[in-house]
Amino acid sequence: MILRFDAFELDLDRVELRRDGRAVAVEPHVFALLALLVENRQRMVPREELVERIWEGRVVSDSALSSRIKSARKALDDDGAAQKYIRTVHGLGFRFVGEVEGSQESPARETSAEEFPEPGSALAWTTDVLSRPVLAVLPFEHEGGAAEDAYFVDGLTDELISELASWRWFPILSRTSAFDRSRADLPAAARALSLGARYALVGRLRRAGGEARLSVELLDCATDTQLWSARYACGASDLPGLQAQIAAAVFQKIAPELTSAETRRVLRKKPGDLSAWELTLKGLWHFHRANPVDSAEALRLLEEATRVDPGFALPWSLIALARFELALKGWTVAGKGALRDAFKDMLAAAKTSVELDPSGWMGHALVSAGELWTNYSFPAARLHASRAIELNPSASMAYHFSGCISGFSGDLAAAIAAQETVHRLDPAYAYMDVVEADLGLWRLLQGDLDRAQAHLEKALGINPRNARAKQRQVALAGLRKDAAAARRAVEELQGLGGATDKGYWLASYPFQDPEHTAIFWRGLTQAGLLKK
Repeated sequence: MILRFDAFELDLDRVELRRDGRAVAVEPHVFALLALLVENRQRMVPREELVERIWEGRVVSDSALSSRIKSARKALDDDGAAQKYIRTVHGLGFRFVGEVEGSQESPARETSAEEFPEPGSALAWTTDVLSRPVLAVLPFEHEGGAAEDAYFVDGLTDELISELASWRWFPILSRTSAFDRSRADLPAAARALSLGARYALVGRLRRAGGEARLSVELLDCATDTQLWSARYACGASDLPGLQAQIAAAVFQKIAPELTSAETRRVLRKKPGDLSAWELTLKGLWHFHRANPVDSAEALRLLEEATRVDPGFALPWSLIALARFELALKGWTVAGKGALRDAFKDMLAAAKTSVELDPSGWMGHALVSAGELWTNYSFPAARLHASRAIELNPSASMAYHFSGCISGFSGDLAAAIAAQETVHRLDPAYAYMDVVEADLGLWRLLQGDLDRAQAHLEKALGINPRNARAKQRQVALAGLRKDAAAARRAVEELQGLGGATDKGYWLASYPFQDPEHTAIFWRGLTQAGLLKK
């Protein structure tokens, strides 16, 4: 069924909003909201009904519904002042007031790869952004106060990285690379240059009792000169609001050519209850220590933060990230059902994050991975990966997942382009062994076996227990008909453990191009891992 109004078409069968025949990207909840309002245009739809129908009875905050209304209006070039299509009935609900011209059945056709959003659309417009100088926000130092204040300055740096990335005007070095302790002995400018950054932001925090003093400096690393500095004195409880001020000052300094419209950024709202924010920062601090004890404590703190403030999206994104790491560890242990279950909890947490904050790039990135590996839904996965990149062109994780989606959907060139971008944005990306293993797979499918071998060797050099890379080495040896290398690779793979049944292989390698399935299957068979 297609519902038309002005230049728009709401295609209920294909779950697609179009303007002048071209698809308009909207999130699933936003589409559901539009469909509900347009189908019930003869009446006002109460807020309670919207929540019940769209969120299936889940308890959500008023801000979650408000953000969907705002996104729906934006998709229709409407706003709260004009209310051309969506009218607010204050205190009660909303009504669609556009004139629907008519409706018809959607023309039937089979699903094909052509229905997917264009894989390069989100990457194309960010090319210019990625060509600009990189800014590194280096870990802030702290002095005075208790030893546990370390979590506070690390969290402050994390939040500042996110704030600056939300400007979407220049690449921001990832947190992983910025916190690379192997370069800690270098002066700040030299450390940033060694990571490929032109600019560096450094800071020092001193807390004593209820008072806090923060000094910040912006450095031009190529000339080792200070471009800007500022000092802030405030009560310790006022610190969470400083990131926006610092981000604004830095942005205006290194991008003065922007117009006032371009200088607006998306500000992520902080919860009113500071304790939830502090719980999240503590959770981040434990999470980045990357050991089982701290990982468990990080999850505990993050889950507590969601109980203290159920409307705070950031801890849900971090919970999803922690569950993603657990899913990776269980990647090779069982067949199809267990593989999907491994990502199910991650997807649930990531969806909650997106529901609470549609502008959070990390939530969208993790939803894309969950949609791919839990539901094998390539259109939904691509939509969320593209949205993550639009929100933050420096999000290496989003390029990683975008590459997976493109590669398994059959576009190997787009997959390679996306995942090679990870190298530039984040030389110390936490999952670089996974990226290298993926690049090895895409090169293998292209028939470039030498490059495939180089990528797989890099992956195993980073993580010798990367079973996914070893699986691809088995296929590579089979395609090369190198019996000795195949036998050795199979033995090493078996030594790593994991499932080898057909259900695992089909679920773990969801190629949409039959030719790619045939190539990979032939390699595994010729290596002797699978029966002919």
